[in-house]
Amino acid sequence: MLTEKQLKEEVHALFAEGGKEAYISAVLTFGGTLGKEEKGYYLFYSSHDYLLAWEFATYMRERYSYHAEVGIRDPDDKRRSRVYTVEIRGKYALRLLTDIGKIKVTGDLITSLDLGVSAKWVSEGDIAAYVRGVFLSVGSLTRAAEGLRLELTFELKEDAEAFHALLEESGVSLTLAEKGEKFALSTRKMQTLADFCALMGASKSALALNDTMLQKIVDGNSARAGNLRLANTEKSVTASVSQYNDAITVKQGTGGFIGVPKEIAEVAEARINNPDASIEQLAAILPGKITKSGLYHRLQKMREMAKSIREDKP
Repeated sequence: MLTEKQLKEEVHALFAEGGKEAYISAVLTFGGTLGKEEKGYYLFYSSHDYLLAWEFATYMRERYSYHAEVGIRDPDDKRRSRVYTVEIRGKYALRLLTDIGKIKVTGDLITSLDLGVSAKWVSEGDIAAYVRGVFLSVGSLTRAAEGLRLELTFELKEDAEAFHALLEESGVSLTLAEKGEKFALSTRKMQTLADFCALMGASKSALALNDTMLQKIVDGNSARAGNLRLANTEKSVTASVSQYNDAITVKQGTGGFIGVPKEIAEVAEARINNPDASIEQLAAILPGKITKSGLYHRLQKMREMAKSIREDKP
């Protein structure tokens, strides 16, 4: 089963994929502090994740030719994790925060300041990068007897609500709830977690989760099958699993069925929501009247579309 270590390793590996401005904006939202001293403004970043600090320092070097160093602070309490820091001083701090939309500067004065969660990102690449930055900063993936749990914990309610809205617009629905004095977005639903991974561009993790779901479908159907109907049941399960996999591929490969004909999107969504339904049951679920022959035709079109998407992947 997917682990937090595997997921975070894949997400960190996507740092070079683009959307770095959005990524750094998210990272600084949860680990950055803007201050002022006699010599001017400075930006201080800290994290328990060494790679986040290293990526921030790398961004400053690549984008602004500013060679920041990653500092290390050992905690007094040995049970706590090390803290990794990066300091940006002078005009570079203001330039960076201006470029990523956190501040507006007039002359030498900051006239507007917004260090909260941003929803200004519109391209799929920027949204994916921003979500990656938020997840690595405040997210966790834990495993319990009942399965995996994704949780993102925010200090401020408005940040939790803003990120919740951003995810909703991207087709990922998490539960928002108070957690002590903090606010958490979470889910135990495997499909929602897979969609979240796909949104971040973590395709390996998304596929691993889909494989887990498919195996559960197979195990569930097999357990219910009687000896006399085993052969037919296995054939039906194989078809359902294949259709489910095709539907997931089409949904994730098109960003939530963007550009997919309505009748194909309806069939794909119905199969995803009803993975073990028979052809007759699936036809009854769909809007309007559709024959088994018509449904098979749509499923074939969905299969062809999924095959094309897989072949286009590097």
